[in-house]
Amino acid sequence: MSAQSNLTESECLALIKYVCDTLTSKSTERAVAAIIEHLRLAFNVSCVSIREVFARPYSLKYTYESLNDKTKEKRINETVTFDEDVWESAMDKFSDGCYIYKANNGQDKPRFIGPVPNQPMCMLQMPMYSGSKFYGVLDLVDFVSIHDWNEYEIAALKVCANFICQYLFRLNTAFTKTKDSSDADSLTGLMSLHAFMEDLDKKILETKNGSPIAVVYIDIHHFKYINETYGYKKGDDLLKLAAQAISDNISQYSHIDICRAYADNFVTSAFIPEEVVPIFDTFVHEQNVKICKKLQSICPDVRIHINVGICYVTEPSITAATAIANANLARKVAKSEGINKPLVFSSDMMEEIKYQEYLNNELPKAIENHDLKVYYQPKINCSDDSLYGAEALVRWQKPDGTFIYPDKFIPVFEKNGNIVEVDFYVYREVFKYIRKRLDNGLPVFPISMNVSRVHFRSNRIVPYVEELLKEYAIPPSLVEFELTENIYMNNFSKADEFISICRSHGIQVSMDDFGSGYSSLNVISTIKIDTLKIDKIFLKSDKLSDSDKAVIETMISMAKRLGMKVICEGVETESQASFLKDVNCDQIQGYYYGKPMDEESFDRFAEKSTIKTKI
Repeated sequence: MSAQSNLTESECLALIKYVCDTLTSKSTERAVAAIIEHLRLAFNVSCVSIREVFARPYSLKYTYESLNDKTKEKRINETVTFDEDVWESAMDKFSDGCYIYKANNGQDKPRFIGPVPNQPMCMLQMPMYSGSKFYGVLDLVDFVSIHDWNEYEIAALKVCANFICQYLFRLNTAFTKTKDSSDADSLTGLMSLHAFMEDLDKKILETKNGSPIAVVYIDIHHFKYINETYGYKKGDDLLKLAAQAISDNISQYSHIDICRAYADNFVTSAFIPEEVVPIFDTFVHEQNVKICKKLQSICPDVRIHINVGICYVTEPSITAATAIANANLARKVAKSEGINKPLVFSSDMMEEIKYQEYLNNELPKAIENHDLKVYYQPKINCSDDSLYGAEALVRWQKPDGTFIYPDKFIPVFEKNGNIVEVDFYVYREVFKYIRKRLDNGLPVFPISMNVSRVHFRSNRIVPYVEELLKEYAIPPSLVEFELTENIYMNNFSKADEFISICRSHGIQVSMDDFGSGYSSLNVISTIKIDTLKIDKIFLKSDKLSDSDKAVIETMISMAKRLGMKVICEGVETESQASFLKDVNCDQIQGYYYGKPMDEESFDRFAEKSTIKTKI
């Protein structure tokens, strides 16, 4: 009657992984049979059984069993009915976790075990719950030895029992429930979004009983491209396979619902054990890898990837609509930021979204009230330190005098397209400023303005600039547009067309942030730009390394041979400026000569500076 040796923590984790992998790789019958056989061998007990709640009150039916004594007959489909007091007593024990019996501690013979050949030496009964509903029992029984179950084993068995329960409960998945239902997606057979939300609202009311609900929002990356490239029939096949694959890969969780929200967007919801929450996103990622491999069979030439957001519902005050929206928000953030793993919704995301909405709502008023301010940063000629021109930059000054800095609003407006309105505002302010200096008889100089990649989604920028040229009647040579290196690389044909139009009007064009991306020499030599602007990343420190100097000098030499002027930004020290002058850089921009300043301050700066720009 010696005690059995215990499993270690790592062995228990391996056991959980085995159960999870088996449930997702085999059919229901084979998976559960393999798992209980594995549990019996792992814990070295006489038998492992699964009993599920039967239709009659207080009844359990044996549905799976593994015995070490192969001469004995399994009790499959044998049903045992208990007295009400025995049943209630068991439920009380299960509410504390699980029920453990040992013959040497003075306990009475357990009645809830059902018929057994003789008195067991030890027994562990792990209840299985689907949400808050009692579903059945996982029994581990030994007739020979006593097992002192440790905390790792009990925790592992709890997770395993939950996985098994939810897998057995798969008939309640949305895929099966709506198979013959009129309230279903006609293509995939999944629930409609309306039915899904109704069911989720009901489930959320049960969260007060313990188990959180995981709401998972999924979409297939570049599905539109697949549709357009391979045809809609292939796209439909992909969606149907995705519905089946998602259904198969999450079936071990409780009260699973799956719907196709629209197009290639799927939403799932399921009760999960609280202790699984910290690793659930990892589990989802592992399942996603399997799903993508299955989908790859439809389009073998396309790298299939899915974007996923997760929201955990832990209290009944949240609605289904909010939970889905939160999961979808996490998905969108993951997609926009190129995160290739499931992203869990957090309150910080919502605060960020609220802030973005605040910015979007305030922008029209800021433009109308001129709260957007154009600041000018000087560009200096290397030859004699005279003022060559300036770059126009935008700042947002609120009525109370505080600032919203560009890194807070520019990325937001880049994403939603509002950057076009910001740029147009800046362009008009710059044209107006140049016109004012001309009218006042003051020296004028070229001012460069930034062009967002968003402009190339439409053709608005060219007519707008042409309208400004007519309205303010300023020499086009005083206007320069800066396009970042990435714009040239990702929108080559449109960028090239824009440059040609600008040059036909006499407007200068420069490549901004050169060296920060992956420009090829072929692109540089093909596009007819006026100025190459070397990115500040090459001026990482006051004392430049020999390699940094060599790179900068090479870029300047290359640009000169291609007939371009060169400006280097980010210059902050005298030694940096001195080096750039020595290697024949044309202009310098940076804090060493001047920070971005408002119009009035820049007027004073220009008044004190020598201006040698020729119009």
